[in-house]
Amino acid sequence: MHDAYVPASEPFGARLETCFIGLCVAVGDLDGRPFSVAKIGAYVGVPRTTVIRKLAQLESWGFIYREGRRYYLREEKLNSPIGMRKYKRVRDILNRATAELAILDISQE
Repeated sequence: MHDAYVPASEPFGARLETCFIGLCVAVGDLDGRPFSVAKIGAYVGVPRTTVIRKLAQLESWGFIYREGRRYYLREEKLNSPIGMRKYKRVRDILNRATAELAILDISQE
């Protein structure tokens, strides 16, 4: 089974930008106040054309959908087995990084 959401051919920086835009959609949807292109652009600080292109990518991958001018999550995609594995992997990476940074912080005192 292919275990990636974003194509490996997409450069790392572009992947991060896409993820941040996806996170804006998630924040707005989960907060009950879905974001528009303009609001996402203001949050992320990228041009409107970039936001539109990234949202189109996320929509083509099945992560989000659009109703009018607002964007929403496709929860069934995020709660899939791949989504849960990715969440666990990211959580583990963040836990390790936090532990390592704590050690560095203590050694600097």
